[in-house]
Amino acid sequence: MKLMRRLIIFLMTALSSFVIARQLILATTTSAYNTGLLDFLKPVFEEKYKHTLSIIAVGTGMALEYGKRGDADVLLVHSPQDEEQFMKENHGILRVSFMYNDFIIVGPEEIELPAFKNVEEFFKYIYDNKLMFVSRGDESGTHKREKQIWQLSNLVPENEKWYIKTGQSMAKTLLIADEKRGFTLTDRSTFLSLKDRLDMKIFFEGDQKLLNIYSLIVVNPNKSNKINYEGALDFVRFILDPSTLKMIESYSVNNTKLFNLLFKPR
Repeated sequence: MKLMRRLIIFLMTALSSFVIARQLILATTTSAYNTGLLDFLKPVFEEKYKHTLSIIAVGTGMALEYGKRGDADVLLVHSPQDEEQFMKENHGILRVSFMYNDFIIVGPEEIELPAFKNVEEFFKYIYDNKLMFVSRGDESGTHKREKQIWQLSNLVPENEKWYIKTGQSMAKTLLIADEKRGFTLTDRSTFLSLKDRLDMKIFFEGDQKLLNIYSLIVVNPNKSNKINYEGALDFVRFILDPSTLKMIESYSVNNTKLFNLLFKPR
């Protein structure tokens, strides 16, 4: 009888856990995913909130499209202008910026270049000297920042033979740029996480226009009856929890921190 009672309790507990757990779909920029940060946080979130987190790693443009279609519950993106438009069009109901790194320009280790005052000056040097430039070309947040810089420089590289579009993630684009001995714009975190596999170095950094801010967006639950609204809010709560923020702040690859917080955890 005791054995039967224990079996019933076990089955009820298992069934309860199954019912409570629900899939939560996070559409995220590849530049955040490639660092390993989300895989690091995933089991902690799932244990605390009893959601099953499914991660879709795409460019920011595609992540926002997932949100517009109601095919994702929460977004992690890094293209402020597009995010603001997304919110204006009522596709999202909550947007929280919480961490940042920066964009850098990297290229072949063996090349030496002069110093540059700003990023536009560097892009003009690339253009004038027809140095190979490898672009993501995928409407990601990184690609859109690159296009903004070309526009600020009053230059149009698209039809030039030395300008290559990969249509790939940041990690794959870095590997292609390395293979072709070209230059590329990348977020610092992805570059640092792959540095041991690359024969590349940083050529330009530090311009304010290269600041790279990451935000969470909760998708409007009216987009679809499939939206896991409570799960999305739980994910935001989890990320903004002081213990999680400390995990993000201390997360490192090869003893190098990859992200900074926009505000300090209490």
